[in-house]
Amino acid sequence: MTIAIPYGDTYINVEIANAIVKKPRFIKGTGNETDLVEQSLENPIGSPHLNALVNSSSKVALLVPDITRPCPSNKIVPVLLKKLLSCGVKKENIVIVFATGAHRAHTASEKMKLLGRNVVDNFKVYDHNAYDSSNLTYVGKTSHGTPVEINSLVLNSDVRIGIANVDPHWFAGYTGGGKIVLPGVSSYISIRENHKLLLLPGAELGRVEGNPVREDIEEAASMVGLEYIINVVLGESKEILNSFSGHFIKAHRKAVESFNQIYGIDIGRKYDIVVASPGGFPKDINLYQSHKALEPAFKCVKPGGVIILVAECREGVGDKKTEELLYSGLTAEEIISFIKENFDLGLHKAYAIARIATKVNILVVSKNIKESKLYKKFESLEEALKYAYELTNSKDVLVLPYATSTLPRDLIQFTNF
Repeated sequence: MTIAIPYGDTYINVEIANAIVKKPRFIKGTGNETDLVEQSLENPIGSPHLNALVNSSSKVALLVPDITRPCPSNKIVPVLLKKLLSCGVKKENIVIVFATGAHRAHTASEKMKLLGRNVVDNFKVYDHNAYDSSNLTYVGKTSHGTPVEINSLVLNSDVRIGIANVDPHWFAGYTGGGKIVLPGVSSYISIRENHKLLLLPGAELGRVEGNPVREDIEEAASMVGLEYIINVVLGESKEILNSFSGHFIKAHRKAVESFNQIYGIDIGRKYDIVVASPGGFPKDINLYQSHKALEPAFKCVKPGGVIILVAECREGVGDKKTEELLYSGLTAEEIISFIKENFDLGLHKAYAIARIATKVNILVVSKNIKESKLYKKFESLEEALKYAYELTNSKDVLVLPYATSTLPRDLIQFTNF
């Protein structure tokens, strides 16, 4: 059978006899995307209506995802801005901050793509900089000991509104909610200390309750005063299927519930070989993001089996520290030991790959990265499949074309690594 596997902005078509393909139960949007956002704004969850949160003197900060996220901010932000202006908020009192976390800044064309020309030309738009101490303000420490240092533009606003889409996340449980604050508009140190909690039990894919990273995120967001969020669930073409507005925890949980209803699937059993794609651009923009597809794939593969990650990685590894460690010549076990003693951002991505590499074989299909002791690299999927067949002496293949948006609900067991 011919299977189309997302790769960058296109697809790799491959013949895999008797393969089982599992992908989310993609549904068509039930209405106009703008209407869905507007309806959620009119029916906030666990929060007052926006007109009770803002007034003509309010300074409002909108926190929006960066280029590495598929969130259609260009569809959501105009609706939100219209609502805020109708509530009396002055245009000059609104700032839009890209929640880049520790990621790079955007180009002018990327800002246009993410927000639309009308928004960029008429509103104040900024990139967060996690390294700029002159524009960071210390708030306090969470109960986990994470110092909360936040973008001063955001903190000095009267009302903070976060925008995001919801997907499973390999150690925060899911994206969305308070993540727009931590790591979104936090300092490098705050992000590092929060991410260090991924070494603790409970920091896993699809887990929010009892997850130390998520708990830390939400405590920080509460300290900062994240008044309101708009979180959306996206379809196959990144269209908005559902929108949830309101309290940053309560609305987020409703979005998670909606995501699980659409994307939670039963796999049935584990396979010798799992072919996984993050789902194309921007989820496979680099290995730093693409590795997330390994998590659901790992839930579906037999011990000692093979995961084939199909990811364009047009920006290569995407992080200098990750790249140095991946290409250091250290084994997976050595990398894990090193990171536990020397935790830092970037290194945590190598840790994510290494902990899976200790249990299964990882093959990566990409023309833009080099081979590592953690994985073998192939130029084509056909070559990778041939190698996997020989390694496992099996052609028992599962394909996850949209792995990072797939929740294998019947196989999820919290392993606590």
